[in-house]
Amino acid sequence: MLKRFSCALFLGLLACGDGSTEPTDGFIDVIVTTTGSALDPDGYTVLVDGAGQEIDVTDELTVSGVAPGAHTVELRGLADNCTLDGANLRNVTVDPGAPTEVDFAVSCAAPLTGRIAFESNRTGNLEVFSMNPDGSDVVNLTGNSAADFEADWSPDGTRIVFVSDRDGNNEIYVMNADGSGQTRITSSSASDRNPVWSPDGNSIAFSSDSDGDREIYAILGGGSIVKLTDNSAADDSPTWSPDGTRIAFQTNRVTGGGVEVFVMAADGTDQVNLSENAADDGLPAWSPDGASIAFTSTRDGGDPEIYVMNADGSEPKRITESVGLDAYPEWSPNGGYLAFRSDRSGNGEVFTVLADGTVPVNRSNDAADDSQPSWGITAAGAGR
Repeated sequence: MLKRFSCALFLGLLACGDGSTEPTDGFIDVIVTTTGSALDPDGYTVLVDGAGQEIDVTDELTVSGVAPGAHTVELRGLADNCTLDGANLRNVTVDPGAPTEVDFAVSCAAPLTGRIAFESNRTGNLEVFSMNPDGSDVVNLTGNSAADFEADWSPDGTRIVFVSDRDGNNEIYVMNADGSGQTRITSSSASDRNPVWSPDGNSIAFSSDSDGDREIYAILGGGSIVKLTDNSAADDSPTWSPDGTRIAFQTNRVTGGGVEVFVMAADGTDQVNLSENAADDGLPAWSPDGASIAFTSTRDGGDPEIYVMNADGSEPKRITESVGLDAYPEWSPNGGYLAFRSDRSGNGEVFTVLADGTVPVNRSNDAADDSQPSWGITAAGAGR
């Protein structure tokens, strides 16, 4: 929809035609294009020399009767999840009788929502903390003198599963989202690690070396434990597909000893190599829409970086690039972001990036080592 400013809107700033045959004024054509998700429903405000007019998120606005010479054009009212390509304040020169085009390209990401759980040694030993995705409101959830780590949110946001050695060796525990009700759910002389909830919240997959080699297990709804992998290699770091039918995991079973990302049916059958690369590929995380799997890889020859591939293993793409180590990717519940652990700032921190790898931000920002984020929804009655 084409909009026009009248001369009266800019009385004293803009000169209108004087009836002469030669044009004395010019025009400013403002073109706004917005892409992405969660677009601003209220649109924006265009300011020409400080005077404003509303414009939709993707629209064109013509300001007529603009006096020749220098003018400024700005775009205001962008939502927090939207960013403008290039400078906001544009300096333009208007010629008599001629249009001057000003283009604003805006991209909007899904908003930061939910809570991020992570492990940190900022109290002197490993504890499970949670924070808002922007890094605010950091809370120590476990508060135990033992090591508590490897947390994962339940799908409904009310509980967190984690690992603790408080009873003598690594076992799986569950607590409420506010840290209350901490309860051990495995009891084994082996080391039980890397627990993750199934999408329906009824099962928990984890890894254990109870049979000598590290394998993938699942605690089913009734409390029974089933073994899903069984080989002489180390199978670890499971992640469920959003529909609950498949589990991706890392393994070193391939010839040559490298680590690869495999996928299998939820009952352990049909195990397939997804990443198939000479480098080490591991620590998979399934996207909320089921279309993609993020993982950590050394395939570009340097420090580990975060990659994303299609759920069938095709089209792997690197989305982080830093001098330090980037690992442990985790999707936001809305799929718009990835959280990960990075030591690019000199120590382990929890970072977020947009799903395309742009706009990396240090969220935990602490002198201690922060790692292994898990991004959950904020549920009513969940505590924070």
